[in-house]
Amino acid sequence: MARKRVGSNRFLPKYVSKFESQHGKVRYVFRRKGFKGGYFRSELGTEDFRAEYHAFMHPDQVEAPKPVPSKAKPGTIDDLVDRYFAVPERLGPSEVTQQKVRAVIEDFRTGRGDRPVSLVTFEAIDKIVAKKLVKTGTGNKTKGGIHAARKLRKELVRLFEFARKLKMLDHNPAADSEKVRVPVEQRTTGFHAWTEDEIQQFRQHWALGTKQRLAMELYLWTDQRRCDVYKMGRNQIEGGCIPVTQEKTGKLIWVPLAPQLLEAIVAMSPADTSPFCFIVSRKGTAYTKESFGNWFKDACVEAGLPHCNGHGLRKATLRRMAELQMSNKTMKSLSGQERDETLAGYIATADQKRLAAAAIRELAAWEKGLGGAENQAANAN
Repeated sequence: MARKRVGSNRFLPKYVSKFESQHGKVRYVFRRKGFKGGYFRSELGTEDFRAEYHAFMHPDQVEAPKPVPSKAKPGTIDDLVDRYFAVPERLGPSEVTQQKVRAVIEDFRTGRGDRPVSLVTFEAIDKIVAKKLVKTGTGNKTKGGIHAARKLRKELVRLFEFARKLKMLDHNPAADSEKVRVPVEQRTTGFHAWTEDEIQQFRQHWALGTKQRLAMELYLWTDQRRCDVYKMGRNQIEGGCIPVTQEKTGKLIWVPLAPQLLEAIVAMSPADTSPFCFIVSRKGTAYTKESFGNWFKDACVEAGLPHCNGHGLRKATLRRMAELQMSNKTMKSLSGQERDETLAGYIATADQKRLAAAAIRELAAWEKGLGGAENQAANAN
């Protein structure tokens, strides 16, 4: 539901703005291009607020928390993991990535923490990874599988490389282990990338003015992940763009509003949205990222697209850009991806179709030219 406007930001510190949350509370947010943004926890005007503002403005001056000394027996897996976790940046660039990596490694050391690192062999790693390949559970509670096994091996390679640098052993047993190989019949391309027909089918089922239609257009025209799309709101729009600090990478992306997306935003009834968040639940509160994903999946099923989901729209946008032969740099400027190798996985099909079509055109033209040359030679004789 709609919230009343909050007063001017004129007397607030630079790069600080205020808004009223869906619970009616005035919140303050720091947002500056090239800096990590965030919400203030302290009341405006207090010393704690000034300290938070200083930390946002001068992130290089913020003291890192002192690591807690490990109580594990030296040389054990517990000791290795504790020392590895002591610097969170080793795990990844953002808190989300760090949490995921920490969960993978914690699962690995469960029941093995007291074992000496020096006795870990590549054969042991092979068995651990092979066990992770077995998928258990159903629905959203599944564990294991090909992706989980690959992720486990990847993180173990990094962990035991750290152990090698600490001279706990003179080699990396995880790097020596077998890579996870998938049988041909089990290979997939990941989440299904929506086709143009499927996009139109969804639009025909969910008209402008519905939350489902707006959610689809947000996915399609921002090219962002679920964890960033679900919390986008009207109050965030600045100069015709939505600034997105990606939860996975911590990278700030300025996404211009496409006319099609703007049309979907304007079509919404004030009772079905809020300035704080575009997509709200029946209670008028924001979804969690998990519930948002489930809600949108239900919308796909109702539209006759049970094989589609939100991430497939991110892939569809990248497919569109690839088919238009945009440069990798241009595509990465919108999606936020940093490596061409990562981008290649999203656009491989589009590139293959385009290049194959060009190959056939050239071959056909070459044969026609060859046939013309043969006819000329025959006439000359």
